[in-house]
Amino acid sequence: MIRTACPLRSACLFRRISPNAPFRGSAARNRCRCDGTAATDAATTRIFPPDMLYDDQATTYDMRAGIPQPATEAVAEALVEITGAGPGTSILEVGAGTGLFSIPLIQRSVRYTAFDRSAAMIGVLREKVAREGLPAAIVVSDGNAAWPADDASISVVFSVRALHHLEPDHVLNELHRVLRPNGSWLAVGRVRRPADSPSSVMRRRMRWLVQQAGYEARNHEARMETVFAALEAEGGQRLEPRTVARWTRMHRPADSLASWEGKEGLAGLELPQEAKGAILADLRAWAGAEFGRIDAPAEQEEFFELTAINVTFS
Repeated sequence: MIRTACPLRSACLFRRISPNAPFRGSAARNRCRCDGTAATDAATTRIFPPDMLYDDQATTYDMRAGIPQPATEAVAEALVEITGAGPGTSILEVGAGTGLFSIPLIQRSVRYTAFDRSAAMIGVLREKVAREGLPAAIVVSDGNAAWPADDASISVVFSVRALHHLEPDHVLNELHRVLRPNGSWLAVGRVRRPADSPSSVMRRRMRWLVQQAGYEARNHEARMETVFAALEAEGGQRLEPRTVARWTRMHRPADSLASWEGKEGLAGLELPQEAKGAILADLRAWAGAEFGRIDAPAEQEEFFELTAINVTFS
């Protein structure tokens, strides 16, 4: 059996929302009280359910992400420049994780709120903010539920490698709810790499193996395009994607394998462990033939791309 969505999935999506949730407005009025799910066969492929967290990655996430501090500063500076954010501007970061970009943003005197459903990730972020003695609202909350912000209270919604995990219709509903009606912004960032870099080659092969095994890998870019296209149809003005930071790092094919082995899912899906293990075993064998040594490091360029849209709601 396949897991079925709650009828109020725009406010819930497989998750009960606490009656004490720290926000007010339409989301508070639309809280779902159902359990939102039917039984599911253990062998069924599913999109990540809300109980699949990233707590086990919290202590090593910053190192694995490999984004140097000057790059995070450049991202924060570009976000402020593009959106016109200044002292007191309200910024909501969706899926902030350990807060790679939080400190540079808060230091620019914005009114910053961040949330993530992983308590361990948020714990790391709270420690960073406390060390710096900076003001911020850091919340454990599920992006598939109502976001922790009042109606029409946010000027900039910012997200990096997180928003594509959410249902596009839910993202649009929450953007309509939390963003101020005139001249607000959605800004989405991602790390890109040349197509021939070791990381990109390994990822393409992994996704191909997932498909060969009979599973449909998630198309993250298509999900985000759905959101941006819908906002454009309402009069939003999308800017051309901008590369705001570049750096190089050493990467081994073995690093990609270790990263995927340490996650609960693969290619955005929750796969049966036997299927995931077989896919990664095939990938390891292929990488050995392709690269010669999977533990041999190679330098690869990485760059951070920021896509933003100026939103006006009627």
